[in-house]
Amino acid sequence: MSAYSGLLQIRKVRNRGKIGGIIFSANTLEKKPTRYVVKADWKIAPTPSIFKEGHIWSVSGNVETQTIKWKDGTSANENVLVPNELRFAKASNENLKRLLSESKEFAGVSKIKAEKLVSFFGDELYQIAANNEIERLLPMLGRDVATRLINGLKGYQDLNTLKLLDELGVPHQIGESVLRIWGAEAYEKIQANPYLLSIFMANLKMVDEYAINRLGFSLDSPQRLIAYVKEVLFSAFNAGNTCLPTSEAKYRVKRLLGSLSSEALQLAQESGEIIVDGNITQVRSMDIIESGVAEIIANLAQANLNKGQEKQISAKIDTFEIGAGFNLTQEQREAVTQCCTNRLAVLTGGAGCGKTTVIEAICFVLGSLHQTKQIFLMALAGKAAQRITEATGREAITVASFMYNVDAEDIDDDAVFIVDEASMIDVLSLFKILKRIPCRGRLILTGDEEQLPPVGIGLSLHALVKQAIPKANLTTVKRQAESSGIPSVALKIRGFQKDETDLEFKPFLGIADGVNFIECNSTDIERKCIEVYEALGGDGSNNDVLILSPTKNLNGGVINLNCGIYDKFSQGEVVNFDHEDFGNVNCHISGRALRVGELVMYTKNDYQRDIRNGSVGKVLAFNRDSVTVDFEGNATDLSIIELSNLEHAYALTVHKAQGSQFERVIVVIKESRNLDRHLIYTALTRAKKQVVFVGQRQSMYSALTASNAHKRHTNLPKFLSVQLS
Repeated sequence: MSAYSGLLQIRKVRNRGKIGGIIFSANTLEKKPTRYVVKADWKIAPTPSIFKEGHIWSVSGNVETQTIKWKDGTSANENVLVPNELRFAKASNENLKRLLSESKEFAGVSKIKAEKLVSFFGDELYQIAANNEIERLLPMLGRDVATRLINGLKGYQDLNTLKLLDELGVPHQIGESVLRIWGAEAYEKIQANPYLLSIFMANLKMVDEYAINRLGFSLDSPQRLIAYVKEVLFSAFNAGNTCLPTSEAKYRVKRLLGSLSSEALQLAQESGEIIVDGNITQVRSMDIIESGVAEIIANLAQANLNKGQEKQISAKIDTFEIGAGFNLTQEQREAVTQCCTNRLAVLTGGAGCGKTTVIEAICFVLGSLHQTKQIFLMALAGKAAQRITEATGREAITVASFMYNVDAEDIDDDAVFIVDEASMIDVLSLFKILKRIPCRGRLILTGDEEQLPPVGIGLSLHALVKQAIPKANLTTVKRQAESSGIPSVALKIRGFQKDETDLEFKPFLGIADGVNFIECNSTDIERKCIEVYEALGGDGSNNDVLILSPTKNLNGGVINLNCGIYDKFSQGEVVNFDHEDFGNVNCHISGRALRVGELVMYTKNDYQRDIRNGSVGKVLAFNRDSVTVDFEGNATDLSIIELSNLEHAYALTVHKAQGSQFERVIVVIKESRNLDRHLIYTALTRAKKQVVFVGQRQSMYSALTASNAHKRHTNLPKFLSVQLS
């Protein structure tokens, strides 16, 4: 047995104990490293979750050689180190990599160069900058870029913050937000109260470990107790909730803090960090947002702009009808009038009721009456914005693009905001939109409250339609031609009652208009879906035919369906090239090589390039540095690193498809906790011409009686009721 004391970098975590303790393999930091297997008990490592691959720890303990026997009968000798002390040294500098590659101060340093610099020099970069050792950087960077890097590092407000965030294992996305919001004060704020990082959704267990072991915080420190209460409320966001019933909040806090839970809740309330409103408990920031939404909505709702102009509006509608070549229904005319005489209006209606036609008429009337020169047409999804543009002849943009690219000074005082597919708008996005409405501006929200709720938190449109505000609801189906049964089936599903079994489906005979149902057991569902896909003309080249599933994984899920279609149809050139830094590059998705012509989906938000999580595109070409993908008319070059954000898009989850429309849609019907009336309705209304349900009819009828999607905890209805009373 021998003693060891020094730095080790974790290579692989082998086991984390349920009540503490950790086993991991690690290497020393020499050029020819020695490998150890570290076995720490629960007293030395009480929080095993904080140990991450790549992190560096200072370790002291005793080493002995042990023979390890594997299941296949082989054996090997390992240096087993039993520590008497484990002390965190540093993480893997992810925040520094992000800073170098994305901050303007370091223009010319790509993601690839940042990776190489930090991997090679590590913390030594700080010393290189301090000593002006530009020559050491020249093998990797040109002189101008190297000079810019050194000057940038010297001039950066607080490099200690970056090092501290790396030590805490804070993801680079969170680190970026911390620095952007707190700036030079970040380091002192974190040192004084590291639990503040919970605001940014940092890992509370890791922060807690650092606060207790490195800064001396006690288990009953007020900062710690308040942080855990807020963590409970923040975690509720994952299910779309903006608040929790007080009884449930108490239960969850007690599970985390035990006997300290009552004290924690009292401290959090007394400090103003949480708000207890009757039977609802809410984190203060969300209370501010929801009450702010309600206040602005109330102010808008109480303003009537065009009172007494109903006759002029009616005349302009007549003119619109002449130009359009058809007449609006009476409820459509009333909807146009309602939207044109108020600063706030909500327009709802099911599929085929002509909401887009009403939007077009509203734009014509407001323009003809010279009520505004500026109308912003918006939708959450790029496909939805494109559809509005095609239908109205007016440019529509995504909400993200509006927020990122339109400055406040570019918005006229009487600008009109029209947001389509508003059921997808979460309360945070709605708040941002409302804050940008000018002094004489208008807001018109259109959507269908029967569709799926937002991916984000809250139920904005669903709360508004139940309030006494200017609104119009379209019920008459305009697209109900004999050749298409989609609107009629959609109407029945919207109002589906228990024990109903009268949904009528046409027999599937291939390409045709209407709604079909193919009975199929769960084991055959993937094979049948791919057969139907081919029968409808799907060949992997476009999204005219799309498969929608309630799930991503398992049988009948999106991953398996995408792999099946890829295997059958993908024939384009494999994306394979030699990169100067990465060498040979061959990108894979789910084990399949990326090919030219392949349909893909981006899984990150990139507001600068107007690409959102869920944008669907087609691989056009590749060169030695990037791959070009056409995202709904937006040709974008993706770097090697960004290729990891791609997934197949022959099949999508219903949630990802919301807001978009396709010619023909195949919908998987299988037992799933996600499958309910709202999901089926949303999937059905994604199709323009034909829908084919594949699965078990009984599962569908059972799902149609369930309504789980809208079961969210939110305090917005109460705030609205108070403000509008």
